[in-house]
Amino acid sequence: MGKREELMEFLLLRHKAELEEKEARSLSLLRQTISPYSAYVSKIKTEILAPLAPYIKEEQFLAAVDRIIAHCARIEVISLPVDYSLSFEEMESLRAGSLLDKCLMLASLLRAAGSENAAVVAGENYFLVKFQLNENQFAIDAKENKLLKGKDAEKLIADSKPQYTFNDLFFEIAEKE
Repeated sequence: MGKREELMEFLLLRHKAELEEKEARSLSLLRQTISPYSAYVSKIKTEILAPLAPYIKEEQFLAAVDRIIAHCARIEVISLPVDYSLSFEEMESLRAGSLLDKCLMLASLLRAAGSENAAVVAGENYFLVKFQLNENQFAIDAKENKLLKGKDAEKLIADSKPQYTFNDLFFEIAEKE
């Protein structure tokens, strides 16, 4: 790490509490961020699904998922010493964002593509996106841009030590073991 990066990290850490207070989002606001019907998400969805036209959810949803993951793979997950948030527009422009923000975007796009059960899993150790299709469990590892199915998906979800799961339609608190 160069001196410039050391100084930036030093200053970030010095002002961490102030920054995080300004960047903090409530669970209610996080749920509102999953916005499948917003103009921006609709625009991105239309671009992503255009090659599948006419898009038929029942036949093409997994192809849509692959295209959504590929689109979001352009966004690099950047961890900083402070918590921060970016809008979808900012992430697209910078091609960078937090893991949580990238998961919120993935969930929004999956909801826009027709999944009512696509949701962000906020874990003790990790954030990810999950959904069910035809009684099969799927999980998206947003950091690795990878779709997992069945037991692999269930393992990723369990390993994240879920605390809550949410989208714009529901919020669930994980049961304590």
